[in-house]
Amino acid sequence: METSRIIQTGIRMDFALYEKLKRNAKKERRSVNNYIVNVLEKSVEVEIPKLQLKDFQVDSDIQSLGKTMGAVTDEKLDNDPKLKYILSK
Repeated sequence: METSRIIQTGIRMDFALYEKLKRNAKKERRSVNNYIVNVLEKSVEVEIPKLQLKDFQVDSDIQSLGKTMGAVTDEKLDNDPKLKYILSK
């Protein structure tokens, strides 16, 4: 289990920026500290692109092959957007 270490830091920022952060934190019912940490965490997360079904171009031969596969569970379809697209044609 990974233990989280918290450090305290001081940063300098424009007063107007701080006021915007404070307003946004209030809207989300968070402390300014919690809001800033959350914004920073989101900014350094690796973005994984969300694929859309339109991203998969499948020719008619593959669609026919997919139809010969027989019954496929809903769970498998939910977990495999390519297969769902192939079998929906």
